[in-house]
Amino acid sequence: MATGFASVQRNAVNKNPGYKTLFEKITEQTGGEKQTVTWYRNALQQATNGYRKDTRKFVSDEKADKVQTAEQQDGNILRRYTVPGHLYMFSYEAKMRWLPYYDKNPLVYVTKANRNEFWGANLHYLPPKRRFLIVKALLNGQINIPKVCFHKYLHNHVKNAYLLDLHANEWDTAILLPIEKFVKNVDGHEFPFDKDYVWEKSMDSFYDRIKARRVIGTYGRQSDRTMAQ
Repeated sequence: MATGFASVQRNAVNKNPGYKTLFEKITEQTGGEKQTVTWYRNALQQATNGYRKDTRKFVSDEKADKVQTAEQQDGNILRRYTVPGHLYMFSYEAKMRWLPYYDKNPLVYVTKANRNEFWGANLHYLPPKRRFLIVKALLNGQINIPKVCFHKYLHNHVKNAYLLDLHANEWDTAILLPIEKFVKNVDGHEFPFDKDYVWEKSMDSFYDRIKARRVIGTYGRQSDRTMAQ
């Protein structure tokens, strides 16, 4: 049992969940019991096949989830822009001419943001086991992340304009979702890029880190701060 996975079990299993997002489906499958990392990997691999082909399903699922009662909804929230201290999933289209490769489905912990752009650490640049260490530190109030993970993102390059603001209860699940999609630029054309190569390069500089106290921004409501914590 990996450190930090107990937090996944904090979600209640509803008897009548109504429309279920991927996160709710995984929680329901646990039956409220603690499971091993291998169990989560297998469950997530099976559950995310459709999402890997089209990550916009995360957005459509969350939209549908919001018509359910409060008890039936998960804790994730769709956003139009970011604030520091939150972890987001989204689809992205970068300007390829400036990048040898990039991730089209980032999982980004945001450290700085304004209305036009934001900066943060894409945890997909690390292998899943290493992501545990990052998330554990974040939940304990500390940023301790390799510099290689940090990138700048433009809001007008976020596909569908929505970002999924992940509740802290879901972070352990999110870091295992196999949805990273690295692509490379060859003469202006986009091709798949090997994630294992990305992870190997990142691990070469794993201990070259940015360390700071975690500061949590809000959207103006106390519930947003609670969600991030």
